Amino acid sequence: IGGKNAGDAVDLLISNKHVNEFIIAKKLDLTINQTRNVLYKLADEGLVSSIRKKDKKKGWYTYFWIFNVEKALLLLKKNLIKDLENFENQLNSREVKQFYTCTICHAEVTEETALLHDFTCPECGEIYVLKDSSANISEIKGAISKINTKMKEVAEQLIVVEAKKAKKMERERKKLEKEKAEKRKKAAEARKKTAAAKRKLL
Repeated sequence: IGGKNAGDAVDLLISNKHVNEFIIAKKLDLTINQTRNVLYKLADEGLVSSIRKKDKKKGWYTYFWIFNVEKALLLLKKNLIKDLENFENQLNSREVKQFYTCTICHAEVTEETALLHDFTCPECGEIYVLKDSSANISEIKGAISKINTKMKEVAEQLIVVEAKKAKKMERERKKLEKEKAEKRKKAAEARKKTAAAKRKLL
């Protein structure tokens, strides 16, 4: 997604803190424009986000970047589902259809294609041989098993991320409630003082 330097950039961003883009550029040994180009590509997919801060001395704005773990996991899940569907289609095709090969050209064709050419390779004239697809089926099943394992890991990580997000939201809610309670308390105290001052005047 982000090009050859994206992996190294992400390694620098996997933390709970925002990282200065100039530090990223220095560690990647890239210019600031090259670094931003990588980060913008990742940002387009929602994998990274930034906040902007103004340098008090120099007066310009600097961007601080952070990696979005949840978005990355969801994108990985989406790609794994796509791969899984692809392999399941291949498996279904191998289990249902028959395939033929040319022993000279090593070309593989479906039964329909073989029948179309009278079971003769149009390239070299060799007779097609029925292929044993058991090895392919075994290989595809192995790939499906690996994807399912990865899917399980991603699901577990998403649960962890969601739990962290829920805790953070709860902390923010409690903080907001505390601030509101303090404001109400101060307002009540101010009203009391005002009432007391009015009584003295009376």
